[in-house]
Amino acid sequence: MSQPSVIHDTFNDRQLLVYLPDGYADSDQHYPVIYLQDSGDLIEPKDSDTLLRVRELTAQGELPGFIFVGVASFDRNDEYTPFVSPNVFEPGKMFGGSASVYAQFLAHKLKPYIDSQYRTLPEKEHTGIMGFSLGGLISVYTALSYPDIFGRIGSFSGSFWFPGIIEWLEQLTIEGTGQRLYMNLGHAEGATRTNGQQWMVPNSKKVYEHLLQNGFTESTVRQVIYESEFHSFDLGVQYVPDALQWLFRAK
Repeated sequence: MSQPSVIHDTFNDRQLLVYLPDGYADSDQHYPVIYLQDSGDLIEPKDSDTLLRVRELTAQGELPGFIFVGVASFDRNDEYTPFVSPNVFEPGKMFGGSASVYAQFLAHKLKPYIDSQYRTLPEKEHTGIMGFSLGGLISVYTALSYPDIFGRIGSFSGSFWFPGIIEWLEQLTIEGTGQRLYMNLGHAEGATRTNGQQWMVPNSKKVYEHLLQNGFTESTVRQVIYESEFHSFDLGVQYVPDALQWLFRAK
């Protein structure tokens, strides 16, 4: 298969990697868009074969073509965290808690820009957001904050251990959003940690159960728990094609 078509774009001084679907240049078709955290590491060809597998599924008619927008962070420990909290990775420092500002940027600035520059399907059912780890956390946070904009959500080992996220979720109104959410994690991620990350699996299960009890159903939220004792990008990313098939399946 040929190399993917990638555009290096910039918006508001932020670097973007825009992956166009095969055949984009030869048609006037419009496509669903998926916004990816961490510059699109979930589909970065040097990191995994995920994009190749997605393109193969598209060629087989099992997935639509997608425009993927990889969004670089200025500081992920600031932008991807919902609340100010001690930084468990760097003792003595703090997580910045600027997720609300970043989410507003994605929803009200970046998305309109992408819709104006590329042939997109702008409706929420054609608009996804995904990420790994803190990228998964901010994807869920953003989508649930803007349910009329982001209709398809992917969280891969999302950092639901983060202090305060369960309480934040519990105060949201999430009935009838029409969203679909896929989340996965390893069965024992964080179990040996003592810095708060030991809540990874229990909190992820709490999120799933809360969504099921407050408007989501088993057809609109899916949790996949795979065998892993570690927080593994390599394992988590392998589920991206399956997640896309589930998120964008016909109703």
